[in-house]
Amino acid sequence: MGNMVLGRSGKAVPKSNQLAESSPISLSLVLLLFFALVDSTSAQVDTTISQQESQSVVLPCPVNSEKCGKLHSLNWFKGDARIAAMLLGDSNVTSVNKEFDERVTVEQNPYRLVIKDLKIADEDIYLCDTTFFIPEETCDNFNGYRIELRVLVPPTEVVILDAKGDRLENGRVVGPMQERQSLKATCTVRNTRPQPEVSWFRGTKRLTTYSPTHDLINGLYTSTLELDWQLSREDLAQDFECRVKSAAIQNVTVTKFSVDLQVRPTSININGVKHHTVQGSKVVLTCDIRGARPAVNLTWYNTTTIISSDENEITEIRTKSLEKSDGTFHTQSELIFNATRFENDRVFRCEAENIVLQINREKPISSALTLEVLYPPVVKVSPSDIIANTSEIVLLNCEYVANPASLTQVEWYRNDDLVNVNDTTHYKGGNSENVALVIKATNKEDIGNYSCQLSNNIGKGTSDHKINLDVQYAPTVEILMIPKGPVKESDESNVTLFCNVLDANPSVLTKVRWYANSTLLKELPDCEETREDLCHIDPSKLLLESIGRGFFYNYSCEGFNAAGWGPRSEEKELLVHYEPGPATLSHFPLVAVKKKSVTFSCSVDDPGFPESNRFRWLRGGRGPLQDIVTKDWTVEPIDLDNRSNYSCYAYNEGGKGVMATVNLEVHAPPFFIRNLPQYTGILHTSPNATLTCRIECVPRCDISWQKDGVPIERNDTRYFVKEKYMDASPATGDFESMLSVLHFNMPNWPDSKFNIEDDNANYTCVSTGNTVGGSIRSRTYFGIEYAPENTTVSEKIVYVQEGTIPGRVICKSRANPEPSYDWIFKNQTIANGNALIINTPMTRNDNGTYTCLAYNKHGNSIAKTIIEVQFKPRCEIERQEIDDQDTLICIAYGNPIEADFSWSIKTENETDESLGSGKKENSDKSYYILQTDYAISRTYRCVANNTVGYGSFCEIEVAAASSLLVWWQEQLAWWQLWEKNTLIILVAAILGLMLTVIIICCIIICICRRRRRQDKLNDKSSSLGEPLSEPGEYENLPFHGLQTAPNKPINAQIFDDEFIYADLESQHYGPINYKAASLYSQIKKNKKSGALGDIK
Repeated sequence: MGNMVLGRSGKAVPKSNQLAESSPISLSLVLLLFFALVDSTSAQVDTTISQQESQSVVLPCPVNSEKCGKLHSLNWFKGDARIAAMLLGDSNVTSVNKEFDERVTVEQNPYRLVIKDLKIADEDIYLCDTTFFIPEETCDNFNGYRIELRVLVPPTEVVILDAKGDRLENGRVVGPMQERQSLKATCTVRNTRPQPEVSWFRGTKRLTTYSPTHDLINGLYTSTLELDWQLSREDLAQDFECRVKSAAIQNVTVTKFSVDLQVRPTSININGVKHHTVQGSKVVLTCDIRGARPAVNLTWYNTTTIISSDENEITEIRTKSLEKSDGTFHTQSELIFNATRFENDRVFRCEAENIVLQINREKPISSALTLEVLYPPVVKVSPSDIIANTSEIVLLNCEYVANPASLTQVEWYRNDDLVNVNDTTHYKGGNSENVALVIKATNKEDIGNYSCQLSNNIGKGTSDHKINLDVQYAPTVEILMIPKGPVKESDESNVTLFCNVLDANPSVLTKVRWYANSTLLKELPDCEETREDLCHIDPSKLLLESIGRGFFYNYSCEGFNAAGWGPRSEEKELLVHYEPGPATLSHFPLVAVKKKSVTFSCSVDDPGFPESNRFRWLRGGRGPLQDIVTKDWTVEPIDLDNRSNYSCYAYNEGGKGVMATVNLEVHAPPFFIRNLPQYTGILHTSPNATLTCRIECVPRCDISWQKDGVPIERNDTRYFVKEKYMDASPATGDFESMLSVLHFNMPNWPDSKFNIEDDNANYTCVSTGNTVGGSIRSRTYFGIEYAPENTTVSEKIVYVQEGTIPGRVICKSRANPEPSYDWIFKNQTIANGNALIINTPMTRNDNGTYTCLAYNKHGNSIAKTIIEVQFKPRCEIERQEIDDQDTLICIAYGNPIEADFSWSIKTENETDESLGSGKKENSDKSYYILQTDYAISRTYRCVANNTVGYGSFCEIEVAAASSLLVWWQEQLAWWQLWEKNTLIILVAAILGLMLTVIIICCIIICICRRRRRQDKLNDKSSSLGEPLSEPGEYENLPFHGLQTAPNKPINAQIFDDEFIYADLESQHYGPINYKAASLYSQIKKNKKSGALGDIK
């Protein structure tokens, strides 16, 4: 710009052109500049633009070329400082102050200034100053275009602080606070621009407050507005709001809190019974308290006494509080009780208070109601007790209170029974005019409890207490005994006699006279004697100590009270029981015998009282036995358990007598505990043998042994005997017994074994007798046992025709014990027992050997029989060439196999022409030679027969012999002479030779084809370098599908093994005809040089 002169309203012109300007133009520019300076001092803002901090803002510069002419340049001023300039023309040069270079951009079309990242410092009045080349007179833009830019910053926070400076969150409830208390709070709006408008509201009402304070820090305002408000009931359920209004925010920002305001109750009212109520009715008094917050605490008073439902179960207090829309509570309390006379004329008061009244030390509010209760008479009688003698006058008083007080009825009761006061001979009064009752002359029947019942219009009332009228008279008594029943002398117990009053008034006896069998025993109390213990006692009791049989009397008594002596009681007997005397015990027989009976007898001389006829028995000190109570006891049968002591005693209700005891001795006659078995078997080769017997006998007995009735002597060395006397066994019930074992001393027997024939004998165990029994004996047959031997069958061979039943076959064997028999055929048992009995017809499959198995516990033995099942022969015809002759062979299959044959020819009329028996060389074959000159077909028949009978015919068809057939037979005669096996071998050899020739031909053909194919492949490989395989051949190789190897020859130097590689000569990897290559080149490796050479 140093080479240019700037005109006020014109375009900048170079100095070279300035000389061409006329002086009038320069003068005009000076004038325009002057007016512009003057106008700038009083220029007004054309527009105001507001934008948020950090945003971009566009300041427009309107240029009207039609009115002002062509624009020369444009300058932007911030306040008085230029921040940007634009020179228009061909170059369009724009310059921006370095301070704003990064954020300020000057644009044209339209002309405007763009400020990015707006900052608070950017707030100012911006001037867009334009310069035109030749300003037009119509131009109105001499003072430029002024824009006021306001930077907006929304507040970072709007916070409410309480009086202590603590922050109140938005929507928080403050308190509790009471009405008339001052509420202080501060609303602070931080870091905002422009200066905000802050105000306090309660609901929709703006509150009168102090003016806000505004602090400006770094271009941002912090505004504070304090609230000092006296709380009242109008503030209930209201929000206190701090409202902030600013251009920096679109809507008014509201931050609020509420106050938990506590207020006094405004009213209290009690209602319920309007006029009066009746006793027993349910009374409901309702107390309503309104306008309190918090809800009031309510107390009910009966006059000055607090009413509590906890202390009185029949009183119920129901209290509930309902919160209203303004936050206050309507508290309603119901006092529910049943009206009684005690509530009559009582003042019921409802008193309420809450914390507001308590803090301000104000009296609770209250409301009262006086209750009138109508109730029936409440009656009281006096005196409580009256004691009178018969024929005296007695006054019974009755007092009462009632609402209403007038009576409608008066009634007296004795023992809850209505008294007939209308009986004027005995009573006086007892009506509504004179409530008291007078008994003119008392008697026994007047005794009782008297009550008075009065009635009014409300109901009836009966006295709570009663008058006890007691009329005294002489006693009537009876005698009682404790214990009631008979007394046992053995208990040495005491008996108390009571002189019991049946009817008396007073019922307490002051004196009693006691009698025994109508004789006066004693009058109690006895204060005349020196014994003081009989003076101060209950005379109605008489104690009899240590009762014995000497107290057996009839007792009676007389009683005395304030009315005098009464009559004597009826007599009552005192029964004393005493036990029987000592017992005496005997038994018969004196010595008991096992399995017999014994009878015990028990007796006493003194039967006691009551007389005893019952006895108790004990055995072995155990008992008594509950099921035996008689004086005699028979025990049977006697066994080991009865060898004990026995006791008895008599007993009655008075006790048991002295016991008597005896010991019972029991003997046992000889008896076998273990006798000999009927049979005793022993293996003849057994090294040991014994016979044992055990005999019970008390007193003791002896045992001896006999063989075949002859005693065995002690010196016989073939035997020895061991004996032992055994103790009684309570477990088995056996008495003492003698055990004897006879041992066979086998080394002293011939050959140290038994003879199966001679040593079979009867052995006997014999005991001696004793005092209670005779001799007994037991015998056993001592059998020598051995395994089966000499087993035979009754028939070695059994012949039976097919379809018939064979006879039985008997199997016999020698053994001890007797053997058992099984018949076995084809490894299966078909029968048991020694006889083989077959009840089904035999078939040829039943032919064979049948085995008889004889066995016992010591072994077994067998014998066999053969059953031959015979059947008619079955024949077959074969045709063979024998000795150059056409021969028919008839073969018979039958049992027996020896058979006779008969040949025949079946003729046209179905008859047979006999040909004889043929030639028979074997027992089962017949040969018939055919004629060679027959001209027709013939059927040859053969039948065989054996000892069973004739079999069925078998036949063969022989065709007629023609001339051609004869010739053909002559031609084939050379091979017909051979045996069948020879022909088979010859045919097999010919077939094998033909197969070999075919295989060799196939191999030659294959080799030739492969050689021809290899030659063709070699020609192709040498000329075209193609692979050595034909199309389709490679796919058939087992390594088809592997990756193709590189096309380069094998280096023979790297092979150090002895394998021969057939593809070395072909110089190729990959599939080749290995067989052709091998035939073509047999190579081997030279291990030293690695060279390849032909194999010789």
